[in-house]
Amino acid sequence: MLKKLLSTVLFGTLLFTSVPISANAATIKEKKSQNAAEQRKLEKAIKKQEAKISSEQQEINKIDAAINENIFRISEKNKQIRQLNVQIEDLEQEIIRYEEMLAKQEELLGDRLRVLQENDGNSIKWEEVIFGSKNLGDLFSRVMAGKKIAEQDDKMIVSYLETQEKLAEAKAELVTKKAERVQEKEALLVQKKQLKQQMKERSATLKKLRKGKVKFTTELLDAKELQATLEAQERAIAAAKAAAKAAAEKAAAEKAAAEQAAAEQAAAEQASKTAADTTRKSTGKADSPAPVVNVPAGSAKFIRPAAGGVSQGFGPASGVNGYTFHNGVDIRGPVGSPIRAAAAGTVITAGSGGPYGNHVMISHFLDGQVYTTVYAHMNSLSVGAGQTVTQGQSLGTLGSTGNSTGPHLHFELHVGGYQYSATGPANTVNPLGYF
Repeated sequence: MLKKLLSTVLFGTLLFTSVPISANAATIKEKKSQNAAEQRKLEKAIKKQEAKISSEQQEINKIDAAINENIFRISEKNKQIRQLNVQIEDLEQEIIRYEEMLAKQEELLGDRLRVLQENDGNSIKWEEVIFGSKNLGDLFSRVMAGKKIAEQDDKMIVSYLETQEKLAEAKAELVTKKAERVQEKEALLVQKKQLKQQMKERSATLKKLRKGKVKFTTELLDAKELQATLEAQERAIAAAKAAAKAAAEKAAAEKAAAEQAAAEQAAAEQASKTAADTTRKSTGKADSPAPVVNVPAGSAKFIRPAAGGVSQGFGPASGVNGYTFHNGVDIRGPVGSPIRAAAAGTVITAGSGGPYGNHVMISHFLDGQVYTTVYAHMNSLSVGAGQTVTQGQSLGTLGSTGNSTGPHLHFELHVGGYQYSATGPANTVNPLGYF
């Protein structure tokens, strides 16, 4: 989001090319003032929209009440269906038990029914009981035993008939419960459809009421983010100015010390030469040639921030990734490999989010010129905003965060302050020509 934001909200005026650093600071202060006024305007618009939402909140409250009532009915309906499921399962188990009981009773009754049929409907043959008795006591015992057998047969038949009746009742109740469950499920389906429609209406109403607020809030957040970046850039430039002043003072002191040392050395050499001339005149020997001193060549302003090869160069792009101009170079490498500061400077931002993912921006003041370097898609950060870094200092590790298709470092070099464009270079230059 930061990448898009800084390209659209008047950040293009922060070009620190050949403008003196005092003029850059004045421009930032002016932009801060304009941005603060815009924030106040947006805050008023948000308050006005919130008042409108408050007056129309009653409509949402009514919808919420209907939704809550429907949710309660659905909950009760689910509870009823669960109870019916339990009752149906109990009935099914009861039917199985009755059927098993009936099968056992039929097996027992089978033998007794054959006996009854053979005895003309009697449990025993009474003539055998009467005429087969040895005496009166034996007759009484046989009659009592026959009576018990008859009573037991009667109980068995009654129990069998009761089991049949209970089985029939259980089956009938099972059919009723299943039909009731079907009706409850159909009613539940209707209630769920109603709830879905109510939720849809609620969402549409809220979206309508809060659309303006979301818009204003988003713009306010963007404005605040820009304000923070402007302030960070201002602090970074001030730090760069102080560092440049300190470096100039140090260079002046070193120059003065070098000049004094050179003067002292020249005086010593002159004295030595005078002595040598005197010696030469007296001895007639010639001077030996002076030694040649190799002066090291000056180093480049920027160093390569990562060790890998270039996977995408600086210049026109296909537009597949949302831009038709690539404002930097992509340096490939494994996740976790080190990323270092291309030059000494002050960290403007060090954070996460947006297309850059984890990223660092550094402001540099080199030879009277402001530069800004960007290190994007990092895996981890080891510096913070406002921190002063030296050339080659670790900034974090290489990664693939944000809008990234694989592990790499996206590195940008801006001549001046940060200014992004998706269709052209803006104030970026090809970093490969500055390493």
